[in-house]
Amino acid sequence: MEKFYHETVAYPKKIPAMIVELELSDIKRYFPKEIFIPSHWHRSLEISLIENAQIRLQVGQRHTVVENDFTCVNSGEVHTISVISMQENARAILVILSYDFMKQYYPKIDEIQFDLSLHKNHEALKQMYVRLAKLYRQQDDYSYLEINACLLEIMGHLLRYYARPKYEVKTTKYQDVIKNVLTYIHDHYNESLTLSEIADIFHVSKEHFSRQFHQYVGKTFKEYLSSYRLYKAYDEIVSSDLTIQTIAIKHGFYNVKSFINLFDETYGLTPLQYRKNIKKSQ
Repeated sequence: MEKFYHETVAYPKKIPAMIVELELSDIKRYFPKEIFIPSHWHRSLEISLIENAQIRLQVGQRHTVVENDFTCVNSGEVHTISVISMQENARAILVILSYDFMKQYYPKIDEIQFDLSLHKNHEALKQMYVRLAKLYRQQDDYSYLEINACLLEIMGHLLRYYARPKYEVKTTKYQDVIKNVLTYIHDHYNESLTLSEIADIFHVSKEHFSRQFHQYVGKTFKEYLSSYRLYKAYDEIVSSDLTIQTIAIKHGFYNVKSFINLFDETYGLTPLQYRKNIKKSQ
C-alpha cells in the first residue's frame, strides 16, 4: 500500500513556526454561522491563545470548550476547531511550532506531551504570546532573531511547567488508517472520491471503516468530504474573481446547485452574496 504522511506546515523564512494573529470578530461578521476548521493533523505542536471567544476543540474523540485561554494540540493528534461564540474584540494568536525545531533543542520531545491543565495560571505564557505577536507584526530585517528567541523562551516555559511523560495509549489500526485517510482526502479532495474507493486503497472493510471514521471524526465520510471541499472553496470565493461554477468544479463539486445549497445551508448566504459582502467591506 502506498504510504501517506502527515500534513505539512509552511513556515516563514528563518522562523521555525507559523504565527498568525486573527481578529475573529472580522471573520464572524461575514459568517452568520459558526467558524469551522475541518479535522486535520500535523507533526508540529499547535498552541493558540483565545481571547474574548469560546472555542470547541475536538482532539480525537475528546471534546473541550475553551474560553479566554489556550488550546493545545500535540504532535500527531487529529483535531477539529469551531467557534461557539465571540465578542466584538475577540482574537486568537495561533502558533504552530516546528517539530524539527523542537527536536533540535529537546531531543526527547517524542517521549513527552504537553498538558496545559498541569498549571491553571497561564498568565506568564499569555504575556509571551502577546510579545511574540507584537514582534511578528513589527518585523524588520533582524526581527527573526528576537522572534526565534521568544519561541525558545515559550518552548522552555512549556517544557518546565506543562510537559509530562507521553501516555502509553493503545492506538487501534483504524486510528492510524483514519489519519492517513484524512491526509489522502486533503491531497485528492477535488477528485471523485467514494467510501468504497478509499476502503480499497487502504485495504479495510468498507462497513467497519465507515463506523470508525464517523466515531473518530464526528462526521460520515461523505459529510466530511463535502465540508472539506467547502472549506477549500471559500478561499477562492474571497480572493478570486472566478465564477461560482468554476470554483465549484475546481473543488470537487460537479453539481453547482448542490454547492450553492450547501454553502447557503452552512453559512447563511449564497457564495455570490458572500462575495458581494466581502467586496463592500473593502
